[in-house]
Amino acid sequence: MTLSTKTFTGYGALLDGMIEQGWSDGLPVVPATPRKVEEFLDVVGMKGEEIVGEILSRDITVRAEHVAAAAVMAGCLPEYMPVVLAATRGHLSPLGNAHCVLATLTGALQTVILNGPVRTQLGVLCGEGAFGPGSRANATIGRAVRLVARNACQSVPGDGDRAAFSHPGRYSFCFGEDEEGTPWTPMHVERGFAAGDSVATQHSMTDYFSLCDGDSRGPQELLTRFAHLARCRPVSRDAFLGRDRTVVLVFGPEHRRILGGAGWSKADIRAFLHPLLTAPHTRTEGQQETQGMAPLGGPTESSHYLPDPEGILIVAAGGAGLNLSWVLYPHLASAVSTRIDHDYAG
Repeated sequence: MTLSTKTFTGYGALLDGMIEQGWSDGLPVVPATPRKVEEFLDVVGMKGEEIVGEILSRDITVRAEHVAAAAVMAGCLPEYMPVVLAATRGHLSPLGNAHCVLATLTGALQTVILNGPVRTQLGVLCGEGAFGPGSRANATIGRAVRLVARNACQSVPGDGDRAAFSHPGRYSFCFGEDEEGTPWTPMHVERGFAAGDSVATQHSMTDYFSLCDGDSRGPQELLTRFAHLARCRPVSRDAFLGRDRTVVLVFGPEHRRILGGAGWSKADIRAFLHPLLTAPHTRTEGQQETQGMAPLGGPTESSHYLPDPEGILIVAAGGAGLNLSWVLYPHLASAVSTRIDHDYAG
């Protein structure tokens, strides 16, 4: 994306021009005027030309003005800019593996998970409706990260983005952990940050499956069923990522009551799940393997390559009333948590 000083006769002409240039995700955008971009840069104390990250294999350099323009276009408020900046830095870090994630045929999406005071200060949905529309913060922060990917990182369908089908989550996917709704240790604290820190975890994912289970009465039964679901897809080995392989599990409140009511912590859940998820690949007798595809002849279970239990990231989120939890499958990238350099506690 080359920032332009071209003038337009009105918003309609501006929107048409931006869509023609390929700068929009197809939805209307807020005009990224120089004054608005400068306003967003002022919040993070950066100059437009400062480098946020690079994708060396694509000869791409992402500057602060690119991130600010994307945040403006997505409809963010200025106070969202530090969050978009932190998530973008995570995406562009080595473990974020941006080149592969953006160019993959699978259409991997960029998930942003928020922890700490930023959630309450910005009104981020963490409980009911956390995965969907309804909050300006959730919608526009997630969208801004994708607009950075599209405009600054050249992830445009048919060009740098080679997704066969793509994914609706590529419009926006951002939610927060329901830290107040559980006694569990928040994910960012487990990852080494202070409880009062605001943290953005960027998780590039290919797909997600849900476990709707109202029959399990104890932690072992529930988690065994969850592991069976999770193994419907593999988490594959990658030499570049090594031991840093991660997968994200999101537990809803009904399942958290079963686990927490029995005194199980996140560490207990990981210890139980890790051997189940990493057990060798199994195949039902009579199934026929097909190259690059699931075996024919019935269900199979695939092993997760997770050398360390800490690679199982557990998040509490979602609303009451449905016995539902989720597994968010990674692409060839690891979840990267970045401290948001802004005081949201005041």
